[in-house]
Amino acid sequence: MDMRKAFSMMFLRDWTVRATLVFGLSLGNGLAQTTPTVNLPKPDAQGWIKIFRGDNQSDFAVYTGSGSPAQEAATAPFNGPFFVQSGDTIRTTGSPNGQLIFKQNFSHYIMECELRWPNSLGNTGIMTKIQWNDAGQGGGLPRAIECQGDPGQGIGQIWALGSINGQSGGTWITVHAKMVTHPFGGGQAAQADSTQPEIDYGGVGAPSNNLIIGFPGWQKPHPAALDNHGWVTVRVESHGKDTTRHFVDGVKVMEYRNPRIAPKTTPNTVTKYLTEGMLSEQSEGTAIWYRNWRIKLLPEDPLYASLYGTVKLTATPQPIRKSPEKYTLGFNGSTLTILSEGRPVSTLTGKRFQGSVPESFLKP
Repeated sequence: MDMRKAFSMMFLRDWTVRATLVFGLSLGNGLAQTTPTVNLPKPDAQGWIKIFRGDNQSDFAVYTGSGSPAQEAATAPFNGPFFVQSGDTIRTTGSPNGQLIFKQNFSHYIMECELRWPNSLGNTGIMTKIQWNDAGQGGGLPRAIECQGDPGQGIGQIWALGSINGQSGGTWITVHAKMVTHPFGGGQAAQADSTQPEIDYGGVGAPSNNLIIGFPGWQKPHPAALDNHGWVTVRVESHGKDTTRHFVDGVKVMEYRNPRIAPKTTPNTVTKYLTEGMLSEQSEGTAIWYRNWRIKLLPEDPLYASLYGTVKLTATPQPIRKSPEKYTLGFNGSTLTILSEGRPVSTLTGKRFQGSVPESFLKP
């Protein structure tokens, strides 16, 4: 073999091994680093896309641990604690704690889901902005922003969920809020209040200072449907890392912006903005039914154009002007021409007629 060729092959093998080691160490398991996607159907006439349709079970993953959701991607999604009740209705037994994650990132959207407590009221929630490859907080809580579902706390309030003890940075938001007595363990907690200045809140730490109480206050709102095991609608309106709002049966409970990852004590040393993420329904100690889980994408979402199409103004039909037409006047036989572009009618000699018939259009 030619020595130059042999040297080149040795160099190539050595470079390949080194590259594999370097990228392997930096990325870890290649499969775990891949963010999955799903095939979304076209929206209905109102722009909604059903997230769970009964026949798309493979679009989901279950997360019950403390590592990244990606590490449990192979777990069967509807084999407990989540089950298909019927049609588009999902139920959870509440044990073990965990998430049913829809394996698609979204950034700009309106999401709705109906919740029902068939037995006693208890804990649940809907996670937004889930980070697929980030370590979670533990106990089936991923790095995410939780839209609380527990009426005993306050449906629609926030838990800013970070990594375990904030080791790799906590989850922070910016919110107009006031400080109140913390319902868990005393101390101070934040409560959303549009009349107050903005504060940075979250970060993970005792006593649970990643909780933000909603506008109505602790254990509020309390929709009437809760008293007869009826359905309650939770709605999340997300604009990337800009404004996000939570609604419960049409009542605004929360508004915040700038979700991000930063160290526990320095909220503006940002390592990542949570501009997008996945969604999930939660299992946390209580039997819950979920139905009509759906999403409406906004034009800023990267998936919008492919699903909703684009409107081209140049394709809008335009009025068609009539060609000049000749009419014969009976008084002297002169011929008038109706001119286009709004010019007045005249005789062939150029004499103007007042009060002439205005220009007309043919409409397509």
